[in-house]
Amino acid sequence: YADGSYCWRVKALDAAGNTISTSSTRTFTIGTAPPPPAAGTTFAPIDPVRMLDTRSGIGVGLTGKFNANTARLLTVAGRLGIPNDAVAITGNVTVVGQTNAGYVSITPTLDNNPSTSALNFPTGDTRANNITSPLSGGKLSIVYRSLAGAKTDIVLDVTGYFLENNSGATYNAVTPVRLLDSRDGTGITGPITTHTVKKFNITNHGGIPANATAVTGNFTVVGQTAAGYATLGPAVTDNPTTSTINFPMGDTRANGITVRLAGDGSLKLVWI
Repeated sequence: YADGSYCWRVKALDAAGNTISTSSTRTFTIGTAPPPPAAGTTFAPIDPVRMLDTRSGIGVGLTGKFNANTARLLTVAGRLGIPNDAVAITGNVTVVGQTNAGYVSITPTLDNNPSTSALNFPTGDTRANNITSPLSGGKLSIVYRSLAGAKTDIVLDVTGYFLENNSGATYNAVTPVRLLDSRDGTGITGPITTHTVKKFNITNHGGIPANATAVTGNFTVVGQTAAGYATLGPAVTDNPTTSTINFPMGDTRANGITVRLAGDGSLKLVWI
């Protein structure tokens, strides 16, 4: 019906499936019709924001370290530029100070023993991975799977969100192309000095159109002379509040990215 209600008309059948005559038919409302499926999903990239950091108490509904095998809910929608009607997010999850090897899983609902992982790690290695995760009621569940008694801190930086409509950006795949390699002068020339912001262009290169608003890709650190982290974004500073990849000294390491572009189609990076 126009008001969203619906009804069942019930008729009686005999064992052979034949209709049995009845004196009347009754119509009754049994609930509200489910909403029609969304026409599409729009992605909105944002400047990276730190949604969770158990080391410093950042995170609605979460304080203190994660205990192994105990899932916890984090409120995401309605915070730090993520609208209340967001249905999923992209971001970067980092594990810090874990007392035992294991993995972190991120799911839309509480699950102490999920069948998938978002990030796997040994003991004591600060490690990150890119995620795309659905939300449920504006929240997501995070669990650290390891030996009983193990603890860890977890950090989550959000880089964008999805809405249930088709009014905005859509995803377009391209053949992978290298747009930055400071070893041979692609994008940036020469090794990068710590706390020094570098800028390089993305659009109008390698098949990325001029009107692109964000990119997905793979970001790799090579030949670092000290442990640290790097941050990639449209407007990073020389002391950023979010991270894209964390690494020890001498370990060639990569992480997936989904990142908003600056208005001129560029990105900036910094190594700390």
